[in-house]
Amino acid sequence: MYLRRLHVNNVKLLRDVEIDFTGPDGAPRMWTVFVGENRLCKTTLLQTIAVAASGPDKGTHLATDVIESWPDLRRPDGSISIKADFGFSAARHPRRRYSPGVGVIGRAFLAPPQLHTTIHLKTGRGIFEGSSRYDQPIGGEPDADPLAWARRENVSDWMVAGYGTSRLLRSSGTTDTTRRRDPAFDRLKPLFGADLLGTAFMDLLGPELAHGFAKILQQVFVEGGLLPAITQLELRGRGGIRSTSHLIDSQRFEMDILGDDGKRIRVPATWLSQGYQAVIAWLADVVGQILLETGEVVPAAEMEGIVLVDEIDLHLHPAWQVQLVPALKKVFPRLQFIATTHSPMVLPALTADEVFILSRDDAGSVVATQSQQSPALLTGTEILESFFALPGLYPTELAAKVQSYGRLANDPTRSAADDAVVAALRTELAAAGVEFDWEPVPREPTP
Repeated sequence: MYLRRLHVNNVKLLRDVEIDFTGPDGAPRMWTVFVGENRLCKTTLLQTIAVAASGPDKGTHLATDVIESWPDLRRPDGSISIKADFGFSAARHPRRRYSPGVGVIGRAFLAPPQLHTTIHLKTGRGIFEGSSRYDQPIGGEPDADPLAWARRENVSDWMVAGYGTSRLLRSSGTTDTTRRRDPAFDRLKPLFGADLLGTAFMDLLGPELAHGFAKILQQVFVEGGLLPAITQLELRGRGGIRSTSHLIDSQRFEMDILGDDGKRIRVPATWLSQGYQAVIAWLADVVGQILLETGEVVPAAEMEGIVLVDEIDLHLHPAWQVQLVPALKKVFPRLQFIATTHSPMVLPALTADEVFILSRDDAGSVVATQSQQSPALLTGTEILESFFALPGLYPTELAAKVQSYGRLANDPTRSAADDAVVAALRTELAAAGVEFDWEPVPREPTP
């Protein structure tokens, strides 16, 4: 399942925002990243996608804690509207179910259809209403709501997952394996503040799928380069990895650090830094959700669906942020990532059409503008200016004064007024702890 278009009305400052998630060829764009100041509804934008992909019933349950804050207070009588168009891949089309009678065991669409969904929230109400339909008619099922059916039945190949800023490793032994689960709901709830399952899928998938889960994590984290400095995820030893505890509490993550014996050290995942744990948690959750949905081991390169990630750079060093998007593009080429970021280090791996800049118009409403510049072709300063509205950040005021002093002090043709500025700057800079081991060049005599 892929997002193609989104149109949001009257959600907070999102009075009328329409975004195209397709590329020049008309196919779904696999990467979209939103940048913008705080209070420009980046997180809310991701949440509207989650609601649109869930339908009114599950969307209401997802947004229970935030729905009261969604109406645009500038327009108290304006009802909320979220419209979205979704598509489906051709690769998994023959095995995908589209309604109770269409797909796999029955009639089939000749080609993947598009799904149009509409969600409304009337003024003063706390429950979403809405419906969905295909762009192609389903014979004999004129009143069918395919999205409501798909979410109710948790059919496979309709994958949408979402992750908020709380992305922690779940401690082993804290997952209730007996609880009846609702995968379509559970995989989006973290975007609204709930804990994710992550590595806890080891206790939920059953022996065969759990073994495949661990092997895929090895490929994703180590071979895919998504955990820098981790050279191996040890899958062997005393029966291998059979539970969450074996995966995160045992010394299975081999690092590029040598012990006194000349061998690389191994540590449990729980000993790693917050950045490592966060990446392990949400990527393990993506893999686990897909295996749970399909009921089979799916190679990372063949995984499909939508992944919503708020602040994708969270807890990561700038050097890691630079590597993150290229690694994700390589490892998961068929997943559609829609993310937000506050980091300029994430952008160089993106093309111009993959970046949207959020700003406000004269009325205070949020506007989403697709970038016309490729971040890969810009310097760091140019990225800050173009995507984060930070002109003149560098040099700092103190550095600017040092530059002014150096320029004037080394100019023999400077005027008497310039000479006075040089003296004043030298005094001011000395007070700030900036000393010079050279003297200004003498002024040339005036004719």
